Amino acid sequence: MRFSPKSCRSTGRFVLSVSFGLLNVLSGFAQDPQSEQSFPTNGNPKIVISSASTILITTWDKNEVSVTKETARSSLKAEEVIIKSGSNKLDISCHPSKPDRPISITLRVPSKASLEIKSHGNKIEIMEPTGQLTILAGKEYLFLNVPESSSLDMKYARNATEQRQLGQGGFARIGIGTRQAGGTGPPFVKVTADKTQVNVAHGYVGPGSGAPFTPIPKPLTIAATTIARRNSAMSRALRKSNPQLIRPQREQSAQLSPENIEEGAVKLETHLINLNVGATDKEGRAIPGLTRDDFSIYEDGVLQRISFFSPERAGFNLVLLIDLSGSMKDEIELIKETALHFLDVISAQDNVAVVTFTTDVTVVSQLTKDREDLRESIEYMLAPAGGTSFYDALGYTLVETLRKVKGQRNAVIAITDGEDNTLQAKLMEKIRPIRGLVHGSFLTFEELLDGASEADALIYPIHLDPTPPQPIIISGGPTPSPSAQSPLLQIQSELTGIAKEQLNALAVATGGRFYHANRIGDLKGVFEQVAAELRTVYSMAYNTTNLNFDARFRRIRVQVNKPDVVIRTRPGYYGR
Repeated sequence: MRFSPKSCRSTGRFVLSVSFGLLNVLSGFAQDPQSEQSFPTNGNPKIVISSASTILITTWDKNEVSVTKETARSSLKAEEVIIKSGSNKLDISCHPSKPDRPISITLRVPSKASLEIKSHGNKIEIMEPTGQLTILAGKEYLFLNVPESSSLDMKYARNATEQRQLGQGGFARIGIGTRQAGGTGPPFVKVTADKTQVNVAHGYVGPGSGAPFTPIPKPLTIAATTIARRNSAMSRALRKSNPQLIRPQREQSAQLSPENIEEGAVKLETHLINLNVGATDKEGRAIPGLTRDDFSIYEDGVLQRISFFSPERAGFNLVLLIDLSGSMKDEIELIKETALHFLDVISAQDNVAVVTFTTDVTVVSQLTKDREDLRESIEYMLAPAGGTSFYDALGYTLVETLRKVKGQRNAVIAITDGEDNTLQAKLMEKIRPIRGLVHGSFLTFEELLDGASEADALIYPIHLDPTPPQPIIISGGPTPSPSAQSPLLQIQSELTGIAKEQLNALAVATGGRFYHANRIGDLKGVFEQVAAELRTVYSMAYNTTNLNFDARFRRIRVQVNKPDVVIRTRPGYYGR
């Protein structure tokens, strides 16, 4: 990916490469130096915009229209945005070189302007814009952020909902399709979208307005909604921070609560603590044939009685979780090949599921031992466009894909760079406020880690390097030091470091192991190591003697009565 920052014009041509994942949240860093243009008008111009992904509109007191065209992935080509002007009219048509290449248009217009925005067969008409308006247009959704005063005509938008902020508690969604809603204008907004989901938010405060920055609410996802409706630490956290995830849909009126959130769920009064314990020698070789009597378990220093034991030869329920965001989607055929190799190296006793993710999750295959069915599912695996919601995808895997086998020998092998868009956006705020929508997870990493600690599943993260930054090329001058080169490059380095730390923390918290692959081609060798690692794992359980469930962390220590044995298991759990 190429990036040409304006700030470096004086030094000559300044080019660097950054990972696709980071560029997903820049929305304006990769703009052409000549991307801003101004066009004189008579004060009430007609502006037509076609096929833009993001449109940002503000008003000013000049009788001209300012147009800035940007993309989040390298510099725009001249033919990708064509502007025609004349007779007090402006026609802006976008022609992205790839279907999933987003193009952002920023406009400053007179207050008496009229705009018509067309995308994927949908149309938005805006008369007399005021304040700040944001429009995000995709194949399956339209998102509009408008001032509180806006008059909304939704007569031809039957699938429209309205977002209203509930203090600090999240957002409520209210159906407004096929009726007038909002204020009395201006601006006057009319939406024509027969089938597309339309979401309208009011009063979004953006950068430069003099008020605190408020992010645009994320569209609901299958992953986040499913997590919120289950019963786990992650679910409880999401229901508290994002009540719209469990808000009843359409005609449903019953209020969801932790007690009835999961239909058919039975709350068992059990205090059984499950452990997966790896046992190897100092060189990492498996130690086979250990028995229940060879192990001792201590909780906060108190010896516990082992009530269940399974040898290292027993089968696993394995979930292969694959990140298909960013440049990964361009390697889909190689990913399929390595996933098929994974089936060859694991035990025939293992059940396997395959889940992929970008902004949301896709279940390629549920848990099964049928290798032919798995192979066929993998062969037809698709790589949809989207951002990176890693936290939600792993949370979904733990509470949904492994839900019916909880307490068994479970493991998740996650292939990802770990760079969730929410983490990217948080770091990018150090440089500039993030405009528009960030397609990241609803879960925070802390909530995910807490949920993973209680999930009874080993997590084996395989960190796959994003496209590494290439050497900076500067014509007409010496190469500056890394610290002077680019804040963006420094942010990318920090992002990669934090992502690795988080992936390793997930492995440690569950008794798994962190792996690294420099490229997709290395995954075959890593899969073989993971398969060998799984054959070192003994599963056992005990009924804790501490019945004071005060939510404090309880430390677990496992010992083996044989010399030179290296033990690996989760460090403990929260008593609740």
